[in-house]
Amino acid sequence: MGCLQILNGNVEEKYSWNLDSPAETRIAREKFEVCMKQGFIACKIFKKGGPGIQITEFDPEAEEIFMLGLADGG
Repeated sequence: MGCLQILNGNVEEKYSWNLDSPAETRIAREKFEVCMKQGFIACKIFKKGGPGIQITEFDPEAEEIFMLGLADGG
């Protein structure tokens, strides 16, 4: 079971998928790809609360993927 967590400003979205469900995996992959095209940063987390590595491609075997939208600042 994987979890895609997306944080964009004050908006948080979560998508879960099971490798046995191609439909769930496809939805998570599509959301990941849309966010990447919008300039989000993605990290694959290895253990809850632990370190992660930055990724640029969806990994369906990841336990957790965290995506952060870049905020406009000044």
